[in-house]
Amino acid sequence: MYANNHIAMGGKTVEIDADGFLFNPDQWSPQVVEYFSAADGIMLTDEHWQVICFARDYYRTFNISPMLKVIVIRLNRQVGSERYSIKVLYSLFPEKPARLICKYAGIPQPAGCT
Repeated sequence: MYANNHIAMGGKTVEIDADGFLFNPDQWSPQVVEYFSAADGIMLTDEHWQVICFARDYYRTFNISPMLKVIVIRLNRQVGSERYSIKVLYSLFPEKPARLICKYAGIPQPAGCT
């Protein structure tokens, strides 16, 4: 995983845990997302950002990281279409979408996601 417990960017140090998640969600920034996504080889699109921002807002509102089905239901309701599905989330965030979404959103991993 991550050998260091921090990353340096823009003159600031951002603390991360052994799995690469932010210790403090308040240290999140778009630069953090760009750093993580570049390391994972993911080129971010507007759809990625919509999911990431939704997850951040959900966490701030409910103080819990959203599960994939919650993201799909609530984000579709928010955008007024059926654009998002579990399959779409897997295409945007391959292999472990819940984990990557939360990591990029700077929020804790969802329960049971390792």
